[in-house]
Amino acid sequence: MKFIKYIALIVTVATALFCGVSCNKASHNGKLDGQWQIMSIEESATGKVTSPVRNSYICINLHIIQLTGNGMTTGNMTYDKKAATLYCDFPYVKPEQVESLLGSFGLPSNPVTLDIVKLDGKSLVLRTDKTIITCRRF
Repeated sequence: MKFIKYIALIVTVATALFCGVSCNKASHNGKLDGQWQIMSIEESATGKVTSPVRNSYICINLHIIQLTGNGMTTGNMTYDKKAATLYCDFPYVKPEQVESLLGSFGLPSNPVTLDIVKLDGKSLVLRTDKTIITCRRF
């Protein structure tokens, strides 16, 4: 009888471990995933550098990008490591809201393609056709 109880216990523990491990999803974004504080936004045409609204962040996790600071906006993201680009689409941002919601984060359009100029453990520099966004890991 004790033998059956031990077998049942072992099977239960093994099943629980298997289920717990199988639920984890590893990030394929590498150093890109995380919370980035926007330090400056530079206009490419004029060279004018502006500081964003206090506490403006870009949060990236798997296929989601979230902008927080002057409101909060969530979008879908595709990361191409070889081309070093991010393609971001914010499905809940209406065309008339692009300038007010995305413009304060340095994003000129929706959808938008961002070139990754620099990405390391401490800093992230993104470039659009109109702006350069400098961030630090937060």
